[in-house]
Amino acid sequence: MSKVLTMANRIGYGLGDVANTLSFGMTSMFLLAYYTDVLGISAAAAGTLFLVARIWDAVNDPMMGAFCDKLFQKHNGVGDKFRPFLLRGSWLLLVSGILVFWAPESLTATQKLVWAYVTYIIWGMCYTFINIPYGSLATVMTQDPGERASLSGARAMGGVSGSIACNILVPFMLSIFADDLSKAYLYSMIILGALSVVCYLLAYRFTQEHIKHEASSCDTKFSLKDTLNTLGRNKPFLCVSISSLFLLTAMMGQGAVFYYYLSLSLDGALWMISLTAVLQVVTVVIVGSSIGKVAEKFGVKKIMTTSFLIAGIFALITFLLPTSIYSTLFFYVLGMPFVMIPNVLIWANVADCIDHNYEISGQRQEGIIYSSYSFMRKMGQAIAGFIAGMGLSLVGYDAALEIQSSFTLSGIKGIMFLMPAIAMFICFFLYQFMWTLDSRTKENNQTTPEPVAS
Repeated sequence: MSKVLTMANRIGYGLGDVANTLSFGMTSMFLLAYYTDVLGISAAAAGTLFLVARIWDAVNDPMMGAFCDKLFQKHNGVGDKFRPFLLRGSWLLLVSGILVFWAPESLTATQKLVWAYVTYIIWGMCYTFINIPYGSLATVMTQDPGERASLSGARAMGGVSGSIACNILVPFMLSIFADDLSKAYLYSMIILGALSVVCYLLAYRFTQEHIKHEASSCDTKFSLKDTLNTLGRNKPFLCVSISSLFLLTAMMGQGAVFYYYLSLSLDGALWMISLTAVLQVVTVVIVGSSIGKVAEKFGVKKIMTTSFLIAGIFALITFLLPTSIYSTLFFYVLGMPFVMIPNVLIWANVADCIDHNYEISGQRQEGIIYSSYSFMRKMGQAIAGFIAGMGLSLVGYDAALEIQSSFTLSGIKGIMFLMPAIAMFICFFLYQFMWTLDSRTKENNQTTPEPVAS
């Protein structure tokens, strides 16, 4: 039977994504600015770096998932499968994150670029080492759809909490160390990295792997190639994965240029970084606390398609409105909640797809399947970084100029709002035509051979 989760389980799982986002948020929101304004790397070079490093990072995800599954099989299913990685990976992520935001002063321009490649790729591998097991952990905490939705809500609240910590601390540090931005970014990473270690330890303490699946002949005989072939027949999994690619491209591409948009187009209104983070927290708290019941009442397809469509419309309207603080607030107050709703619910969709995969193939390889989904998310991150960096270059951004051209400002606005609008409309059509798991299917998934409860 599916295990009913305790409040401590939910809080513990949410703390895991607080830890993830404290490190990930620094790189996704502020690393491009650090590379261009501190290290002196061109926006185009930084965008290419993000593309290369994140594609490599994406390739690592399925390998990490397979490693988790094979290591568990090696120990004959004894002990926890995913929780130990929270301990092993926390310190690696801390050290690698600090190195990303620090570079020896004596390096030449070429050496700085090499340093950026090496440290960012190492950081990405350390993040994969802990994030893939963390994401897979939800699949062995419970099989109940409502409980899984509550875990998605807890994860979303944790992620946004980590994000708001970045959005409050970093602008504060930038104001204190306005004359030495390198210190602002480095000290921010040290503080956030230390907090992430604490959160990982708490997540390890309060989460539990309630579901134990006995190793079957299918699990041991199936190769990675067989698993990926099966996933190709899992239509809902393809829907979730491709949608996540576009969703992450929109959100991270927008986040990467947000600093430039505020500082160049809105007269340096960096206070909006903290304000929008607060708005996201409020949205996620409301959505995360109710998404389980809402999903059961209205169904995943209706919630996802409606949210994507409304988010796309608001983003498009904001792009067409005159550039101002008020038009930006228009999007974040009215449109951003509809971006956050799919971002919360999509994690529960992944767990449903894993159950569906078991139904069509007899496989319960959560690590490989989740990491294959994560591969698509990382590809979205890679594309977002490339679009942000290369986009800034194409629209003529020059860090040495105090005033950018009108063409540059219009281009940055396009990345901020037009690109997300297009991505949201694509996600709408994907869920409209590819999501086929209704409540009846989920109930059927629940009747598959029972796992052994721990």
